[in-house]
Amino acid sequence: MTDPQGDFAQLSNFVARVDLRGIVAQECHAVRHSGAAPERADVSLDTALSSRPGAVDYRFTLACQAFDASEELVADLSVVLLTSFLFEGDEVSESVYESFGTNIAVMTAYPYLRQHIHDLAGRIGLANFTLGLLKQPNKAQGFSIVATGSSR
Repeated sequence: MTDPQGDFAQLSNFVARVDLRGIVAQECHAVRHSGAAPERADVSLDTALSSRPGAVDYRFTLACQAFDASEELVADLSVVLLTSFLFEGDEVSESVYESFGTNIAVMTAYPYLRQHIHDLAGRIGLANFTLGLLKQPNKAQGFSIVATGSSR
């Protein structure tokens, strides 16, 4: 998409025709490497999409590595979530699917991803480990996700 007004119009038209069909956790993984309290976390969010007539699916992979004050790895956590959307009417371009995934589908999936990470962290003894809110301050830079918490 190159024309911002046209891009927005195409995306708006598509959003008006889309309904969420379901959200499914495909994979959850957590490993505790040490008993230390996490001081910081590196978080990444990857997206893949798959479209077919009348439907588009997004696969979100959220990976998190927690580190202690001496930068030693405390834990690895990851969640893979599939969101499935149905729509009526004409197919759209790949760029509309990508824009929908970047701006809408990810916001739909993120509360589930965040909750899964929080639950996994609790199961491996990382009390109060919570990802921050999903923010998009500058689309060119991508999303900013902050993890906080300690086991103190």
